[in-house]
Amino acid sequence: MEDERTRWLAGCWDLAECIFTAIDGSTHSPWGEVPIGMLLFTPSGEFAAHGGRRGRAPFAGENPTPDEKRQAYDDYFSYYGRVVSFDDKAGTMVSVVEGATNPGWIGGQQLRCLDVIDDATIVLRTLPLPLAGRRVVGRMTWRRRGAGDASAG
Repeated sequence: MEDERTRWLAGCWDLAECIFTAIDGSTHSPWGEVPIGMLLFTPSGEFAAHGGRRGRAPFAGENPTPDEKRQAYDDYFSYYGRVVSFDDKAGTMVSVVEGATNPGWIGGQQLRCLDVIDDATIVLRTLPLPLAGRRVVGRMTWRRRGAGDASAG
C-alpha cells in the first residue's frame, strides 16, 4: 500500500516514550522512563517495531531460568507486518501482523490511532486493551531518526 502517508512515514523512528494509562488516570511506564526502541517503515507500508527497557541485564548463565525468560518477555516487544489502511477521518491506521513476540497477534490486525505532532514526531495509541488485569491505553511517542533528538537509541 504505497501512498503519501506511507511515503511520509518511511524511515527510522526512535522510541522516546511509552506510557500505559488506565481508565482511572493512573499511568505505568513498562520499560522505565527512558525506553529504547526502533520503528521502521518502508514507502510501500511494511513495518517493524521493537521496543523495551534500556540496559537489560544479560542472563546469568548459558540457559535462562524461567524467571529470566519471563523478565525478558516483559522487558521487550516486537512485531512486524504491513500497513493495509488509513482512516483520515478517524486518524487511525490498520496493520496486518506477520510476526510478533505475542503469538496471539500473528495473522491478525492491529489498529492504532496515529497522531502526527510535527515533521519529526508521531504518537501511536492503542484502543483500550487488557494489561495486568486492567484496561489501559498504550501511548508510544516516536521521533524521526536524524531529527536532532538526544533520546535516540
